[in-house]
Amino acid sequence: MENGKKGVHDPTIIQVGDKYYLFSTDTTQPATSGVPIRQSDNLLDWEFVASALPNVPVEAQKWTNAKGLWAPEIIQVNDTYRMYYSASTFGSTTSMIGLAIAENILGPWEDAGEVVKTNSELANHNAIDANVCYDRQGNPWMVYGSFFGGIYLTRLNQRTGKCLFKGDYGKQLAIRSQAVEGAIEGPFIYYHPETDYFYLFLSFDSLNDTYNIRVARSKEIDGSYLDMNGQSLTDLTLAPDTVGTKLVGSYQWENEEPVYGPGHNSIFFDQKTKQLFVVHHKRRKPFTDEFSLQIRPLLWAEDGWPVVGVEEYDGEITILALCDELLGDWEWLVFQDHSDLIVSEKKNFKEQVAFEAGIFYQNKQKQIFFTGRTPSNHPVFGRKKVN
Repeated sequence: MENGKKGVHDPTIIQVGDKYYLFSTDTTQPATSGVPIRQSDNLLDWEFVASALPNVPVEAQKWTNAKGLWAPEIIQVNDTYRMYYSASTFGSTTSMIGLAIAENILGPWEDAGEVVKTNSELANHNAIDANVCYDRQGNPWMVYGSFFGGIYLTRLNQRTGKCLFKGDYGKQLAIRSQAVEGAIEGPFIYYHPETDYFYLFLSFDSLNDTYNIRVARSKEIDGSYLDMNGQSLTDLTLAPDTVGTKLVGSYQWENEEPVYGPGHNSIFFDQKTKQLFVVHHKRRKPFTDEFSLQIRPLLWAEDGWPVVGVEEYDGEITILALCDELLGDWEWLVFQDHSDLIVSEKKNFKEQVAFEAGIFYQNKQKQIFFTGRTPSNHPVFGRKKVN
């Protein structure tokens, strides 16, 4: 079932009973159409089990001429499942987010039509990449958007699952300069009750090779969203690569294959383990369809900002206290503002004060990791050499 991770793009997970279901973009891997649904008992091994909406719904196809469906969002409302899907073609703003409904997670799915649609005459932004989020009062909102005019947030009607006010595009939360082709997409908002902040996760740059995940936060769901340096995601006067607190980008460990373009993430809370995860895709080679699923622990530093697990979840996470046992030889990665591939270096720590601020943890295989940030807020991954 390991091969069930291959071909996964724009992933999101829902938990139903003791099983996990993963919905992702239609990539024809496996050779099917519609939204592929994969199932797992442990978040480690996945197998394809069904396809939702094997044909692009008529309304969406007529509006967009889409050949497949992108970036599904799956939620449960009472005894019903709601799936938000995106229909578009590459590089176009003639797009539509639609809604499908089912009583069983595996379907059958009934199309309920348009939630929001765009084209060059209606709007400057793009109606794809939906994520449903909730304010402190439990009211549903939808954050969405990609490139062009940036990321938007609009209120939803809890009963219908559609826009509270028909045709309401909502408020812009983030945008990037056209100097970088407006390269921003894949929004996801997560409210963290312990910090009482809303966190907006985003993907920057090209999904083909330089994708990277960033985050900003706000006290209110509709912004303004600021990064760790206090910079707003809507400030176009700033250098575009410096905005947003970076979490992970392309990298390579010594003597291992590179990880390219980690991005388009969702956040998943596992009711079994009470652990948070960041769920995203990555590429083995740039500009190919050799992409696959990655699920990493999402951890919280003492400063109230998230950090991402160094490697994929293997079934266990144990937080470690700083101690002399951690001293010695490490492999070390320090990400930068730019999105080029970062290669690891060797480091030897002879005293505890040499470590950056962050979190030490151990996986099921007893490998020790470090995830944190430099004083300039660049993400750091560490992996202790195994003797």
